[in-house]
Amino acid sequence: MGWRGLLLVLCWALSPALPALTLEQAFDAALSHDAGFQAALQERQAGQEFKALGRANLLPSLTFTHGWAKNRSEVERDSQFGTVTEQRDYRSYNAALRLEQPLFDYGAWVARRIGNDRAARAELEFEARLQTLATDTLEAYTGVLLGRDRKRLAERQVTVLEALRERNGALVRAGEGTVTEQLETESRLALARAELIGARQQWALARRRLNTLTGLSVEPGTLPESTPRAPPLPAMTLPEWFQQARAHSPVLGLQRSDLRVAEGEVERQRAGHFPRLSLYASTRRTDSDSETTYGQHYDTDTIGLQLSVPLYDGGGVSAARRQAVARRAASEYRLREQRETVLAAVEQRWLECQDDLHRLQVLALAADSAEQLVTATRRSLEGGERNNQDLLEAQRQAHQARRDLAEVRYHYLNAWLGLHRDAGLLTVARLRDVSQALVSKGSESVAEATVPHAP
Repeated sequence: MGWRGLLLVLCWALSPALPALTLEQAFDAALSHDAGFQAALQERQAGQEFKALGRANLLPSLTFTHGWAKNRSEVERDSQFGTVTEQRDYRSYNAALRLEQPLFDYGAWVARRIGNDRAARAELEFEARLQTLATDTLEAYTGVLLGRDRKRLAERQVTVLEALRERNGALVRAGEGTVTEQLETESRLALARAELIGARQQWALARRRLNTLTGLSVEPGTLPESTPRAPPLPAMTLPEWFQQARAHSPVLGLQRSDLRVAEGEVERQRAGHFPRLSLYASTRRTDSDSETTYGQHYDTDTIGLQLSVPLYDGGGVSAARRQAVARRAASEYRLREQRETVLAAVEQRWLECQDDLHRLQVLALAADSAEQLVTATRRSLEGGERNNQDLLEAQRQAHQARRDLAEVRYHYLNAWLGLHRDAGLLTVARLRDVSQALVSKGSESVAEATVPHAP
């Protein structure tokens, strides 16, 4: 756990009066804890070095070489007296300092451009990973909130049905109820308990996921209790969202960067056909550096031009260029494929937001109507106009409506932020909008909705 995450935990532990854990706090903890994001930070730092690597091809190079050796040789040479053998036991020495500056090297210029493109790609990749971390944090955070709400609703449903079962038992013992009504309630209670077991399991798994992402131990008291509100969608049509995605999507930016790198590789391979010209200067000191310079010492200073002209390499340069051209074409197809994928994702998210806004209105009315139906059915049951089955069905509908409403509320928030991410419009301000929506003071919370007691 990072120091920021540890500080948050200590604050909550020592100061219960502090506000509940917000989405922004969870995201801040994820920034310092998530291993995948830490890896992305290092990849970003490594990617920025491509600039220096590309620039290095155009800068002067300075090299120093030094050699020292002990030699023993036997030299035979012809003379007027026949073959003469000489034993040599000597030391040799050489040292050279060479400075070279490229004057014309097309491949080096292309390498510099490729280095800049790779560095820009690393920045886009980091931006995409940062935005993905934001949506992952929201999904984990709302998963915990939804898991808590589901567990509470299931607990309240079990409590209501247990109270109704007690009522049925009392009526049977008094000779006013039927065993059938008691069995109906027992059956619904068993289903409610099974739902509660599943809700508790999902709640634990959701907490574990958020803990893995942020390093924070989330308890029920550290979560906001208010009803999430739905932040409005920006006043843009679907084609306008498409336009924003084409221009700002980091995923498409990555593919465009790959295409630029592929185009640069084509030029770099083509540079294999171009000559290279460089200016060099060197100084060299030698002493008995070879058999022919035995016993001789040289101090040599040189300055000049060096021209390298490729003539023939077996067709390797042409083959490498054709390979680079094919890879550039593949990058163009991948860009087109990714563009369609991003636009499809934007359309899906946009439709989900539109549908969820309508569903929120309908489900809110359904939840209110279901609550009123439970109250009316209870009164009718007391008056003998309705039976136990009617009350059970009314309670089931009310429970289902409250649960569906909670699910749609959190689903809308995820779709809203996901739409901004896919369109390339996800910023800190948008994340703050969702965080404020989650802690806004709305009407009655789904988790705290009034649960009717059994008559």
